[in-house]
Amino acid sequence: MEVRRPVSMLRIAWLLGFLIGIPSRNTLGFTIPAENQTAKGSASDGLIIETFGEVFEFVSSALDWWHADGYCRQRFAHLPSETRDSEVASLGKKLRSHQIQDAVWLKDEEVYLRRPRHRRIHSMPILMFQNKTDTKFVKVLSDFPAMPAVSACAHLQWDQRATEISTVFSYAVSAFINEFQLRGFKDEDGFVRFAVILHGHHSPYLPVFRADGRWHHFCVVWQQRNGTWAVYADGKEKASSVGLSVSHTVNAHGTFIIGQDQDSLGGAFKEKESFSGNLTGLHVWHRVLSKEQVEKVRSCVPVTEGLVFGWSRDILEVEASVEEATVQLTCPGPTEECQVLEVPHGSVRSISCLRPQPFVCLYSKDLYFRLKEMQSQPVPPLIAQVNMRANVTVIPANVFQADVQSLNASAAAGVLGAVEKVLLSAEPPPLDAGGLLGVFQVLKEVSVSSVEAEEPEELEALEALGQHYVQVAGIILEEDNAKEWSEIKPVKGHPILVSGYYCLKQHRI
Repeated sequence: MEVRRPVSMLRIAWLLGFLIGIPSRNTLGFTIPAENQTAKGSASDGLIIETFGEVFEFVSSALDWWHADGYCRQRFAHLPSETRDSEVASLGKKLRSHQIQDAVWLKDEEVYLRRPRHRRIHSMPILMFQNKTDTKFVKVLSDFPAMPAVSACAHLQWDQRATEISTVFSYAVSAFINEFQLRGFKDEDGFVRFAVILHGHHSPYLPVFRADGRWHHFCVVWQQRNGTWAVYADGKEKASSVGLSVSHTVNAHGTFIIGQDQDSLGGAFKEKESFSGNLTGLHVWHRVLSKEQVEKVRSCVPVTEGLVFGWSRDILEVEASVEEATVQLTCPGPTEECQVLEVPHGSVRSISCLRPQPFVCLYSKDLYFRLKEMQSQPVPPLIAQVNMRANVTVIPANVFQADVQSLNASAAAGVLGAVEKVLLSAEPPPLDAGGLLGVFQVLKEVSVSSVEAEEPEELEALEALGQHYVQVAGIILEEDNAKEWSEIKPVKGHPILVSGYYCLKQHRI
C-alpha cells in the first residue's frame, strides 16, 4: 500500500460532507448529544407501500428528525421532500388508506443551512461561593406559590476540591424544612452525583457530569402525579424515575436559599453541607419543562410559561461574603424546527426537530428491490471478518439491519479502525460488491455522526478518525476494486454513492 500524504482536517470534513451529500455535522444547526445513542429499528418492521416507481417504508418507531433522517440515509433512501407538493399529497393519501393517523417527518435540506449553529456569548452575573462555610448564602426574594410540579435550572461550576455533600439550593416552609432541595457530591471517579429531595423524600445520588472545573447546565424536574422526576445535565437526561413524594405538593410562601441547607427556616446552616463553586442563570417554574424546553433553557432562550423566579440580581439578597462577578458563557444555538406532514389533514406544519415522530423513508423502486436481493445473499467475507475481529457488529449483514448511531470521535475512530485492520491484513478478504456496500455504509454512518472535539483527548480521537477515514476510503478506491464499483453503481443507481465515488477519485489523497 502506498503511503499517502497527510491531509488537513478541513479537507477530511469536506470529504465526509460531500460523500454523504450533506454538510458535515459540525456545521449543522443541532448537534446530537455526544454520548453514543442508537435508534433501533429494522426495515422489516415497517409498512411497505409500493408505487409505480417508488417504495415508501413507514417506520412507526418515533425518532427525532436527525435520527429519522439518518435512518433513511443509512439505507440509501431519504425522507419525503416537503418541496414536492405532489409527493407529499400522494404520501398523505397512501398513509390514510392504511389508517395511519400520525404526523411524519418531511425532508428539508435547508434545515442545515437555514439555522446554522450559532454559539451565542452571554455576559452573566455569577455568584461565587468560595470554599464551604456556614455563612455564605443567597436568598431569593420571590414569593413561591403552591407547586404540584416544579422545575429548576441553572449553570453551575463545581469546586473540584469539594468532596462532601453540597447543597446547591434548598426551599423550606414553616411546616416542613426539607421541602425541595438539590444536593450533590463528587464521587471517587470524579463525577458529580445529584439527589433531589421533595418533602423529605430523597432520590438516589446519581452521576450527572464530571467535576472538571467547567461550566455545566442542569435542570431538575418533578411532578406530584406519579412522583415523576428527572435530572438533566448539558441537555441530556441523566436520571429519572417515579414515586418520589407522590402525596405532597411543594407548599407555598417558603424561603428559597442558594448555597446552603436550611435546618431552620432561613438559617441554621452547616459548613459541611454548604455549596462550594459558582452559579448563575437559576430559574424556577411551577411546571414540568419538556425536553425541548430544557434544551431551550440551556441555549439561553427564555421559557416564560409558569416562571416563578427568573435570574435577576434585583430580587436576590446576597450575603456580604458571597463574591459576585460577570462571566462570558457560551450558549448553544436555538432549537430548530422541522416540518411534518399531518397525515389526517394532509397539511404541513413545523414542530421542534427534537420531538420524536414516526417517519417514512422513500426509495427508488429499482434500488429497494436490488438491496432486498442483496439481503438474501450470504454475508460477505469482509463484513464477517470485520465483525469477528471487533467482537461486535461493526457492519450489519445487510443494509436494512443498520442502526442509526451518533458516534463520538473516539467511537467512530474505533469503528473505522476495525475496518482498516481487516483491509490491511496479510490476507484481506475479497472486497466484493456486498462488502464494498457495507464499507460505504460505515463511511456514511461516521459522516453523519457528531464529532465535535474540545478536550485534548477528543482532538486526538478526531485526528485518528480522519486518518482511518482517509485510509479506508483510499483502499476501496484502488484500481483493483473498479469491477466491484461497476457492480455497485448500477445496483444502487444512487446519485449520492456515484457522486461520492467520483469525488474521491478526483480528489484522491
